[in-house]
Amino acid sequence: MAVLRTISDVLPVLFLIVVFGFFSASSNGVRLPSQALVAKWSQDISKELKTKLDAATGVQQVKMLYEEQNFPAVYVNGSVLVQKVANKWQEMLQDKMVAVENIVLKLEDAYKKHKRNYSIVEDDVQYYNAKNASKMPLNLTYLDNFKSEVNTNYSAVQIPTDIWVGDNKILNGIEATNSIDEVFRENYQKDPQLLWQYFGSADGFYRSYPAAKWMTTEKPEQDQYDVRRRGWYIQAASSPKNVMILVDTSGSTFGMTLEITKVSVYKALDTLGNDDFVNVAWFNSSAELVSCFETFVQANLRNKNLLKDKVKELTSSGIALFDKGLKKAFEAFKEFEDIEAAGRDQQNQGAMCHNVILIFTDGGEADERATFEEYNVPVKIRVFVFKVGTDSMVPADGVREMACMNQGYFSNIQSFGAVRLTTLDYVPVLSRPMVLSGKKHFQWSDIYLDVLGLGMMTTLTRPVYNTTGENNVNSTKQNQQMLAVVGTDITTKNMEDTVPQRKIGPEGYAFGINSNGYILLHPRLKAELGYLTEPPNVDFLEVEYEIPEKTKLRIEMIDQETNQTTMRTPIMSSDERYLEFVNMTYSYTFITNTTFSVAIAQPQFGLWEWSITSKGSLLEDFGNLIDEQDDVTLLIAPWEFCDCHVGQEGRITTENITNSIQEAIAALQQLSTVLEICDDYMVRKLLVDANITRHVADYWKKVKQNDPTKFDGIIFNAVATHGGVTRIYPSSVPEEWTAEEIAAFQDPWDQQYYRRALYTDKYVFAAPYNSDGVMLPVNESYWTSLMVSKAVHMTKDIIHAVVAASLDPDVFNDMWIGKTKKGFNDMEDEKLSCVNESIQCYILDDGGFIVATNQEDRQGNVGSFFGIIDGDLMLDLKNKTVYNLMTMNDFQAACPRQSAGAGSSGPRSTSVPTLSDVVNFNTWAVTAAWSFLRHFLYDIFFLGVSDFSTSYVEAEDIEASKNVSCIKIVKQYYHGDGIRDSSGLIDCTSCSRLWRASHIDATNLLLVVTESGCDACPNKVVTQVAEEPPPGEGPDPCEAAKHPRYRERPSEHCYDFDENESFDDCSSASILRSHLYRLLALQLLLLILTRLM
Repeated sequence: MAVLRTISDVLPVLFLIVVFGFFSASSNGVRLPSQALVAKWSQDISKELKTKLDAATGVQQVKMLYEEQNFPAVYVNGSVLVQKVANKWQEMLQDKMVAVENIVLKLEDAYKKHKRNYSIVEDDVQYYNAKNASKMPLNLTYLDNFKSEVNTNYSAVQIPTDIWVGDNKILNGIEATNSIDEVFRENYQKDPQLLWQYFGSADGFYRSYPAAKWMTTEKPEQDQYDVRRRGWYIQAASSPKNVMILVDTSGSTFGMTLEITKVSVYKALDTLGNDDFVNVAWFNSSAELVSCFETFVQANLRNKNLLKDKVKELTSSGIALFDKGLKKAFEAFKEFEDIEAAGRDQQNQGAMCHNVILIFTDGGEADERATFEEYNVPVKIRVFVFKVGTDSMVPADGVREMACMNQGYFSNIQSFGAVRLTTLDYVPVLSRPMVLSGKKHFQWSDIYLDVLGLGMMTTLTRPVYNTTGENNVNSTKQNQQMLAVVGTDITTKNMEDTVPQRKIGPEGYAFGINSNGYILLHPRLKAELGYLTEPPNVDFLEVEYEIPEKTKLRIEMIDQETNQTTMRTPIMSSDERYLEFVNMTYSYTFITNTTFSVAIAQPQFGLWEWSITSKGSLLEDFGNLIDEQDDVTLLIAPWEFCDCHVGQEGRITTENITNSIQEAIAALQQLSTVLEICDDYMVRKLLVDANITRHVADYWKKVKQNDPTKFDGIIFNAVATHGGVTRIYPSSVPEEWTAEEIAAFQDPWDQQYYRRALYTDKYVFAAPYNSDGVMLPVNESYWTSLMVSKAVHMTKDIIHAVVAASLDPDVFNDMWIGKTKKGFNDMEDEKLSCVNESIQCYILDDGGFIVATNQEDRQGNVGSFFGIIDGDLMLDLKNKTVYNLMTMNDFQAACPRQSAGAGSSGPRSTSVPTLSDVVNFNTWAVTAAWSFLRHFLYDIFFLGVSDFSTSYVEAEDIEASKNVSCIKIVKQYYHGDGIRDSSGLIDCTSCSRLWRASHIDATNLLLVVTESGCDACPNKVVTQVAEEPPPGEGPDPCEAAKHPRYRERPSEHCYDFDENESFDDCSSASILRSHLYRLLALQLLLLILTRLM
């Protein structure tokens, strides 16, 4: 009986298999071919394509021609190459260090010799004002290495708008440093590759060489670029720090005081860098952290933005109990001590140096000595207090004492206009111990986007100390003042130029990371995002798919180890549409005296190359290159083959290259066989490729002459080589191309058809990309041909060339659709084939993009992602693992800037209400309006603000484009492993539909056959393009903070306290530039307005 029951259970399953597998089926009134029939179609299509393409491209002929050369294979040793790159980096960086040290020494000497002039006026000082050249006009000449018009005889000075140009300190500082131009010029003469040389004064002015117009804003009067707020300046000015920010949210801060406080906190957060750690808490009658961060977190861009968002939500209520806030802060530091002390076990979290509390309050007179005696005796945590607002009714004695008794500083922030300058007051205090130590360290900043167009760069810095006495040259007490920070730039382009790209191949690459694991060089580092604010700090594991082996690689590079490892890893195509899996070998080492490590990554097909030697004379080989072939176009990659091409890569024509090589051969000495003014190896490789591809072109012409049908549907043939040669047949096709189209096709390493073919031994098809999935017009302008390519694999997976063909889509469609008419035993049935448009047939590539379809009304969707056209089916293909999906968070994405008040994932500049926004409130808001009016008048009187609505925007914000930094989800679909044929059933309420899928062997194509959808079931759109995650989805910064990645703390010594430090000056009344008469006038005006109201 058990046997009978088993048979009875199996029979229905067998029946379904028979129905679905061998006979046509219908679920929507359409008879669908069986899975077996669809599999037969795909096999027939595969056979036809392979036969035709093998003959037309000559792939076997190319392989045979290269094998005949019989060159020996040599190993491309990544370890040797990366050490050479590291040595070049070290040499380059050492040159910059020497230049910076020269500037530091000159500045310290200049300041020491300068005698302060207390009666100096602006007309007494001669200098080039970068924002107003009328006083000292200069002739500026465009220099490409600076991407600007410059004058190399002088430097330029920039002064932020909110600093008075006539300030005595500013004028004395400019006069004292005018002599630095001599050192600038000497450095530039010794190293013409040196970029901007500059220093930022502790008083606020910025001097840069060579002289150039200030480019950050079209409205100089609104420029508030302050060098002291730049990350590289603050990083050099003090040791790393753990910072707790306390925000007073008591009821007395209601209105504009709280708004100024929030902006002040934003600006204070902006002064922190990746080596710092931070958290924020609010307090009134109680105290709580503002966010989900349970302890101090790294002050990177994402964490700071989350804290800003939470600070923005704060409201005022209750009374201010300072002991609640202080105890919250001290307890947080106490808990964090264990995390810091754990070192590697806690991923080296924490600054392990300065501990700082920043308090933002409207004032108070509470005596908190008992709290400080309990937690901070002796002083281990400095306390800085910022009194916010103009309300003189709130006392400040108590909060001032908090700062002074804890080796900090007390400051007043009386208006929005004072925020930017005053929130910097803590930096000079933290720099004192370092100055008193007399020790200086070179530091390298995180990468950032240069505002003047030089691309991504890092800055080398070194501080400048006041070497005079504390108050005058006769003082015996050491000065604790830092005068400036000197810097110069190194672009990522400078670093890239040291990479032997022609040696590691088109899919090999170099990358570098710093001690935080953030990249400073990587092919996926984006530098064209259209925003100039702080760039996102991008971790190595955020630009490559994270796997355990890469996590280990990252740790070893941070620890500055030298090693080599191989792993199988997914590699994203440069257009982010496809995913390849390959064994990659990573060779890595460190750069001495820096926090940088560098690596070279080589795919398995880039580990070996042939040792190419010319078998004939160079002149004879050169003849094969330049001799014209009838009806064949020759293109040579625009690479730096010769010395005269250096710096012009990408802009060199084929004719330029052949002329240069001809000159190099002609310059050979009688007995010499090695080219001197050209790269001998690159040229010989080029000549060998030129000779072989010449024979390939002859083969094409001969085949076409003997049997023209073999070229039916082929628009043109191409062969592109590793050495940079491309030949196209017939020449009539490229003759119709524009100069731009020729240039785009000139470099095979830049072509997707070439690069994607390297990862497989199959024919790779690609249709023109239709990014939006919209219906494109079906006409000659749309019918860009299909491109198919195949790599020529040799021994040890060496790839010398890729053959390609451009296919006429009409002929291609006729071929594959025609193959579906034949059933088993070659019996034709058009109703049960793709000729019948009631049966929807698609050919998709390995990324899920439509290459062809039998649907007449869908021809305009060729090149679109299939999920846009049929999302339900795309999801089912993924569910059945016909396609797999991998995703990655793109932290470098750019999103449209939204108007004030609109939600967005990117940072926004703070919106400051205008006067009318406030005074039009109802009567219940009179208090807030009066508060605003008071702050507004302070700005007008003391800061000279003429355009209140925009005056608090940084230069970067003024210049910001339509985009801001945000996070997007990058998605790549790829063929599932080992599944050749598949089928499924999509259910939808009142109907369902069947589908079949079968891989087309020897290609990257998939044949999909399905029924049409139901009108009652709307198509779900599935996209492949990177998109912002919906609210509540995407990466969770709270979870990320609980599981921080490994980092290494800065290697320089910690300078947190010094026994010789002076604390006599621990407060400032106000930084507002004013005269007594202005203050009296304001008080009189306020009195009159009070009487009127």
